Amino acid sequence: MSAPAVGRLEAVALVLYAAAVLLCTILVVGYRDLDFVGALIALTLPWSLATIPFRWSLIHGASLWLFWLVYLGGGAANLFLLHRYLPWLYERLRRGAGN
Repeated sequence: MSAPAVGRLEAVALVLYAAAVLLCTILVVGYRDLDFVGALIALTLPWSLATIPFRWSLIHGASLWLFWLVYLGGGAANLFLLHRYLPWLYERLRRGAGN
C-alpha cells in the first residue's frame, strides 16, 4: 500500500507538528526548561507515557539519552501515523459533514 498524497494543508500541519516536537524536546531535555514538559508529553502521546516510570531515575541523575530517544522517536512515530491517516481522517470528516 503506497503512502497517500499529502495536500498543502496536511504538509503544513505535519511540518508544524515536527517543529513543535523538536523545539519542545530541545527546551525540555537540552536546557531543562520544565515549563514545556506538559506540552512535550501531550505532543508525543502515547509514546511519552513510557518515560513516567523513569522519572525517578532522572531525578537521581540518570542520563537524558533515554528521554531524547523516547520523545523524538515518539514524535517521529506520530508524524508517520499522521502522514498516513490525516488524509483519511479529513475525507471521513468531509463525508460526515455532508450528511
